[in-house]
Amino acid sequence: MPAVQQITNTLDVLLTRLHESHEVPVYEAIERLVQAAESVGINADELIRMLGRGIPLEGILELIGERMGSSQTEEGSGPNGERAA
Repeated sequence: MPAVQQITNTLDVLLTRLHESHEVPVYEAIERLVQAAESVGINADELIRMLGRGIPLEGILELIGERMGSSQTEEGSGPNGERAA
């Protein structure tokens, strides 16, 4: 095998591995985003539609945060709306 072809193959392998190593954190971040959204009642299809409509990721994260805050407030309330002791 000529040296140039061997270098090209090695470079391709390294670039492929580098690309794959960067994708793992992206997949993990997406998985965490979907889990957080589902915990507040937003399923993956709704997330995709929101992104497709042009809602920025920051806006989606704010919505999830607001819903999480609301659900925690509701959980801490008593039957008449007062805070639990």
